[in-house]
Amino acid sequence: MVLDILFNIAMLLSLSIVYTTHNLRRLKAGPLRNLIMGIIIGAVGILIMSRPFVYQEGVFFDSRTILIGVSGMFFGLISTSIASLIMIVFRLFIGGSGALTGILSILCSLGVGTLWHRWRYPKLIEEEPVARFEFYLVGLVISVLEVLSFLTIPNQAQFEIAKLMSIPILILYPVVIYLLSLLLTIQLREHTLANQLRLSEMRFKLIFRDAPMGVTMTDTLTGKALEVNQRYLDIIGYSREEYSKLTWMDITHPDDLAIDQEEFELLYRGEIDFYAIDKRYLRKDGSQVWVHIAVSRLEGTLDKRHVHLCMVTDITARKESERALYYANTHDPLTDLGNRLMFEEALKQHNREELYPMGLIIFDINGLKLVNDAFGTEGGDELLVKLANEVKIIGEEKGIPCFRIGGDSFAFILTNRSKQEIQELIKELQGRLNPIQVQNVELTISFGMALKYDSFMSIDEVIKRAENDLNRSKLSENPSSRSRAVNTILSALLEKNPREELHSRRVSELASRLGAHYGLSLKEVGELKTVGLLHDIGKIAIDETILNKADKLTTEEWEAIKRHPETGWRILSSVGEFGELATYVLTHHERIDGEGYPLGLKGDAIPLQARMIAIADAYDAMTSERTYRAKLSKEEAAKELKTHASTQFDVALARLFVEKELSLVWEDL
Repeated sequence: MVLDILFNIAMLLSLSIVYTTHNLRRLKAGPLRNLIMGIIIGAVGILIMSRPFVYQEGVFFDSRTILIGVSGMFFGLISTSIASLIMIVFRLFIGGSGALTGILSILCSLGVGTLWHRWRYPKLIEEEPVARFEFYLVGLVISVLEVLSFLTIPNQAQFEIAKLMSIPILILYPVVIYLLSLLLTIQLREHTLANQLRLSEMRFKLIFRDAPMGVTMTDTLTGKALEVNQRYLDIIGYSREEYSKLTWMDITHPDDLAIDQEEFELLYRGEIDFYAIDKRYLRKDGSQVWVHIAVSRLEGTLDKRHVHLCMVTDITARKESERALYYANTHDPLTDLGNRLMFEEALKQHNREELYPMGLIIFDINGLKLVNDAFGTEGGDELLVKLANEVKIIGEEKGIPCFRIGGDSFAFILTNRSKQEIQELIKELQGRLNPIQVQNVELTISFGMALKYDSFMSIDEVIKRAENDLNRSKLSENPSSRSRAVNTILSALLEKNPREELHSRRVSELASRLGAHYGLSLKEVGELKTVGLLHDIGKIAIDETILNKADKLTTEEWEAIKRHPETGWRILSSVGEFGELATYVLTHHERIDGEGYPLGLKGDAIPLQARMIAIADAYDAMTSERTYRAKLSKEEAAKELKTHASTQFDVALARLFVEKELSLVWEDL
């Protein structure tokens, strides 16, 4: 008997092992799968029921309750119910007095197994700890219910059967259920793990393939790629086949290889798990591409090979933007020379003992403001660009960096040069750069120098000494150079507008004679004559079309005209010998009643010479041909002077001019 039961159980175990290793569990969950599984379990049950331990005709024992109980626990209600139905039908087909008992045991096992499935199986799926002792308890409950079902056997045989079968069933069945449940649990966990691994692998492949960045898996020892995605190939410009013959070292820019290999060596030795750097790749077409790479080790490869993962992002556009921004921050936009910031960085870089003595040459343009006042900032910019171009050529020839460090200031940095060598270079620079010319105006350049022999002198002290030397150089500059510049500006104005030349000369003569009639000294008369020549020098900054316009001036054009006294003052005040005369030029359009421009001075606050120039200027304007009106006669002009005396003109000076210069009677006008 016992041997028959053991044989039955062994067959159940073997069939269960075959089933649990079958690919059926990979079927998609659904009605079809439940049906197939129910049929298979039912078929296994029929096989088990075909080799029972026969107690008497119509009464036999087998391990169907084990199969139904375990099936209910692990495969759920539907599949197990199908299997139970199959086995019930088969049991009814066999018949006998124990049929009811057999059906009842099937239903009890179905109930216990499916209840456990409903409440405890989800915990098993979620991999929460499920006490293995539960399997034994479930088996014990099923066994007890089966023993109790013996009471339904007729003919008073139930006690004999219970006495004979209770011990084997209560001992063996729970153990077998425990073993089968354990086997299925192991299979379930392996299956879940395999699914998770397969899903993880699929996700990795999708991420690897479709990642917006380049990704490579590389053999650490050889440097050759094991896997690359298309984005990586797009970045480096090689096909998959072409890159398979190369290593990552082959396409790394030589200047970036050392730092990459240094970090990689630390990664290989296990001192770090990850590193990230910016570097350049050499593309197939010879171009360079900037990338950011993040490299990490891959652990637990199946073949135990050393493999690392590299994620690559193309940052060429970012690097170009950074380079453009750095260039804009460190270069002068007008001259394209390094600016003050770059100059100071260069001084720090050259401040090394092996480069001493370090020399500094600072130089600037004398009279740039005069050019700006005369020709506008466009004229000054033209001058600066012209000088910068010459400086660049010299810097390239001599191999020395040059910078624009201020408005009109430039600098050279020299290393390992003696004082005598720097002085010789300054002489050469003076010969090549002086004088510098723009729009026929010649200006000079002054130079200053300083040397740094050791680390004790600060950078600021070197700059200060060079600037002091530059200022001393300016003091020794020939003042006549600015006078020549003023004369050149005047010539440019007269050349641009010949009418202005005749007007200026007439005003000069009229004003000087008025000064003589007034009783000024010969020196003052000479100054007045010069002021007459220069009184409209500020018009050099006014567009020629405005000066020669025949129609009425617009408001904007009239405002431009009214600025010429200030422009003339700025030009002349930059030259020491013209300093006082500049004031007369500034105020020659002021009025006695205070309604003039640009300062709105009134009465005696207007310099005497300026009041004289105003009369001479107005008289010549009235008696000369103009595009916008006919000229007046001497008498008509004199009458206008009298009419506007005490408002526009000084009364005494106007009367003196009319009577002495024009030989007319004031009262008769």
